[in-house]
Amino acid sequence: MRAQFEDVHWTGHESFLVRTFDLPRFTVPWHFHPEPELTLILEGSGDRCVGDHLESFRAGDLVLLAGNLPHYWHSHAHAPSSKARPSRERARAVVVHLREENFGRSLLSLPEAVSWKKLLERARRGLAFEGRTASHAAKDLERLPDKEGSHQLLALLGILQTLCDGTADTRPLAGEHYLPACDDHAADRVRRVYQFIYAHLADPIGLDDLARAAGMSSAAFCRYCKRVTGRTPTRLLSELRITQACKLLTDTSQSVSEIAFASGFQSISNFNRVFQQIKATSPQTFRRQHGRTH
Repeated sequence: MRAQFEDVHWTGHESFLVRTFDLPRFTVPWHFHPEPELTLILEGSGDRCVGDHLESFRAGDLVLLAGNLPHYWHSHAHAPSSKARPSRERARAVVVHLREENFGRSLLSLPEAVSWKKLLERARRGLAFEGRTASHAAKDLERLPDKEGSHQLLALLGILQTLCDGTADTRPLAGEHYLPACDDHAADRVRRVYQFIYAHLADPIGLDDLARAAGMSSAAFCRYCKRVTGRTPTRLLSELRITQACKLLTDTSQSVSEIAFASGFQSISNFNRVFQQIKATSPQTFRRQHGRTH
């Protein structure tokens, strides 16, 4: 359940991709990618996880994610249907990916695009849209796959503007300190550290490993990490490992001890202590409150 890097397959020279999914269930693994993502759930229900935030979703769920923010949508298991009345529930969604070089250094550098740039900056924690904003944007987003070329681009920009104007209907998802708030240069460096951690959560990770990922000395990285993330490297690593453990507690039937070692903890006692510090509850209680039936 370590966060996997997902290669968004671009088909040509487009600046964004619009895709529709019609599946029996959402089963995408815990993953991340550099491209910002806008997702509208048309049908289905289940659990949505963004960073360290876990909650239920249903049809109408509308979420904007900045690049490199780990996430998944997992459908609830359906009760077995009878032959007379087969289950017709599906997992349907419209998903938009924005190419970083176009919706970053190009379009968003225009002075007229400042509100869209701020929107994507706020999406570093993930943004859920509700109320009239979600309703209006969802109608346009559902029609977006039927448009082409400049008509599709103009429609997408209109959707982004609707989201910009709906501040009162916006709710951040991941915790305030889950991802650092820093300038672009610092963000790129910290992203490399996050990507290294996501790829090696179950492995022993030392301070020197994190410093190498950041391209810094160990002493310099300690000071840097505290300044840009508000946390020590040890605390940062522990929080991401506990987030990993929460996914395993909710999504698998593995024992708590198996989950502790799969999340990179060297002892059960240390795992239980750190879990209690970060989540203010025990792993067993967390599983009872959030776990699925397997």
